[in-house]
Amino acid sequence: MIVVTGANGRLGRLVAKALHAMGASAEVVLGSRNPSQISDLAELGFRTTRLDFADPEAMVATFSGADAVLMISTPGPIEQRVPLHRNAIAAARRAGVGHLVYTSRVNPVADSLYPFAPIHVFSEAEIVRSGLPATIVRNSEYVQNITWLIKAAAQSGELILPGASGRVAYTDVTDIAEVLARIGTGDRHAGKIYEINGPDALTRAEIAALIARATGRPIAVRPITRDEYGAFMMENGRPPFVVDMLKGFYDAIDAGEFARVWPDAEQLLGRKPKSIKTYIEETLAGLN
Repeated sequence: MIVVTGANGRLGRLVAKALHAMGASAEVVLGSRNPSQISDLAELGFRTTRLDFADPEAMVATFSGADAVLMISTPGPIEQRVPLHRNAIAAARRAGVGHLVYTSRVNPVADSLYPFAPIHVFSEAEIVRSGLPATIVRNSEYVQNITWLIKAAAQSGELILPGASGRVAYTDVTDIAEVLARIGTGDRHAGKIYEINGPDALTRAEIAALIARATGRPIAVRPITRDEYGAFMMENGRPPFVVDMLKGFYDAIDAGEFARVWPDAEQLLGRKPKSIKTYIEETLAGLN
């Protein structure tokens, strides 16, 4: 039995679809705080259940007998996420889970400039303390998180992205989902840490050039400071804690925290992960 937490989230749904494509639906329990929101996944043959990181006893019951739990990191501010992650890891230990797979973030170190790094520093350490057989999957920034900025640039001719000169190895979230499905159904992964990112680490100027090539129109990169970027994101409806995170993300990019390209994704997928060039071409194909 495999349990997937956060099954109604973007990554959770894609993990479910990857597991379904592998023919594993009957072996999987999908958890969500509101199971009615994943009724469409139940129709694919998955079992679904209420799973809330704020309800430790219910988690223990759900995790009991699980060969693997794919623990997808929760959203929200640090002060909310840390105790929820503590609950989930403790529940997995009490339930005797055979293999815990946790979705972390690249460069989870105490001195990271990325404001959400402490969540993953804590969670990784807590997993080690639990003694559970575990795999840490450190994901880079989803390219899907900048889809709206790519489309806006294609229409306006101006790209607004964080990081003045730093590089980011953006990752397609569908590749991450497939990696998690493979790890959850495979063996020999316990005790390992995988770094999952795309095949290229690009600057925002290089991304603008890819958009220009895909659209056949010039794309300018607007110079912007971290505070200006924060104000821009606030104007576009991002809550304050997300704005603060994005400003720190800007700093972390320019410090080189997201620039390294690792071979793990290609090795686990058995193919090259999708490049940001391909993603941009596919995203803008219908806009030309």
